[in-house]
Amino acid sequence: MRRVHGGQDLIEKFAKDRSFSNISEFAEFLHEVEPKRSKNAWRSAIQRWMKEGNSPFKDKEEYHAVVNERTKVYHDEVADKYLVVMEAVDGFYVVEGDKHRAMKKAYSEAGGNLTTEEMAREFEMPPAWVSEYVRVNKWTHGMQPFTDKEIEGNTVDDLVDEILAMRKIEIIKKAEGKRWRQVEKDAMKYNYFNETVKKDFLEIAQKWKPASVKRTKAQKDGDFAVVLSPTDLHFGKYGWVDEVGQSYDLEEARHRVLTKTEELLKRLPSKPEKFFVGVGSDWFHVDNDVGTTTKGTAQDMAATPAQILMEGCDLARQHIDLLRTVSDVDLIFMGGNHDRHTSIMLMMYLDAYYRDCKDVNVVVSPEIRQYVTYGNNLIGFTHGDGKVMNKLNALMAHEERSAWGKTSHKLWFHGHLHHQQMREMGGCLIIQLPSLAGEDRYHSRNGYVMAKAGLSAYIIDKEEGLIGSLFAPVVHE
Repeated sequence: MRRVHGGQDLIEKFAKDRSFSNISEFAEFLHEVEPKRSKNAWRSAIQRWMKEGNSPFKDKEEYHAVVNERTKVYHDEVADKYLVVMEAVDGFYVVEGDKHRAMKKAYSEAGGNLTTEEMAREFEMPPAWVSEYVRVNKWTHGMQPFTDKEIEGNTVDDLVDEILAMRKIEIIKKAEGKRWRQVEKDAMKYNYFNETVKKDFLEIAQKWKPASVKRTKAQKDGDFAVVLSPTDLHFGKYGWVDEVGQSYDLEEARHRVLTKTEELLKRLPSKPEKFFVGVGSDWFHVDNDVGTTTKGTAQDMAATPAQILMEGCDLARQHIDLLRTVSDVDLIFMGGNHDRHTSIMLMMYLDAYYRDCKDVNVVVSPEIRQYVTYGNNLIGFTHGDGKVMNKLNALMAHEERSAWGKTSHKLWFHGHLHHQQMREMGGCLIIQLPSLAGEDRYHSRNGYVMAKAGLSAYIIDKEEGLIGSLFAPVVHE
């Protein structure tokens, strides 16, 4: 019977006669030839043979390896390739020299200090492979970023210049990495929302269909429009009467919106040409499934976030249908600091709901400042938070420069502060809208309880601008 004697003769024979793509394939072939030795034993024998400077891959590419016994890293200086023994690939993982050196620089503190996940994205490798590659090469973040060959082949000044260049690249990559982490964070939030609130919301929304409305008879049609926006409703806010002095919940919010809208419609002098309604602007009290504002501030809630979202959308529909009994309605986005995302959802819901209704026009846009023209009027809508409130006139002149020059009257409507105010600034009339909302613990404890709650309607003549306003106050019994 033929003896194996370490198998080196078979390894050398078939390495010359055949071509193999990796060590595992070669070991499996030798096991079929000599099954008395296991595949693992053949793999070890091949690796020992390769450490002597041999290679079974000569038919594909000739390697002249410099062997590093301690780290299991082989550098073919002629082909400039690194062969790294890795369990992840069950053999040698071959990396171009330029890529190997770039990876070392990127992992080093001086060259980028990238994490395993960032390295995986940068060099298009599975994270587990990157982790093992770093471990086998014995890299640390505190290592110097150059290979021995690079140090030997460059002057000190050259290496210093390269480190400075790497620092510049590191700043750019860190900024990009921060943006990427924010993208991942937003994606996770959306996926969570998609699997919780949105699914239930869409199931119910499919059952709703726009109802036809009967127009009331007015004395005459007027050449005016009405801005009637129940901003800062904070639907879903909760106030306990024993703690804050009055009750505020879903039913109270619904009652205030519908009754005060009806009061204002009865007071109109005649039928307006249309209504302008700002949608959003803290219509909802919370913006996500954990019950916080857009920026993450926890709130007192009268219901679950899903119930607030779905019933809030239905209430918006009821409010618009009330206005439709009198005249056409234009809906304009006003994203609030409490409901930046859910107000966009509300706009998309209303756009889908009223898509086939000729008397409702929905402007779907996420822009924080919105503009419309009406006759001789340029009208802006925004929630009112942020640091731009003292330059609204300049922003309107810049962002709507063409309409600014063609109109005589410029008006801004905003909410946020829950009380009425009107002021002129640089050719613009700035109108701060009231709020229908009641108090919660935050407002009560901080003394924000003196504003008169109610709903306003502003009458804008097509040629003469703002000519009047109406107010329906919330009266406590």
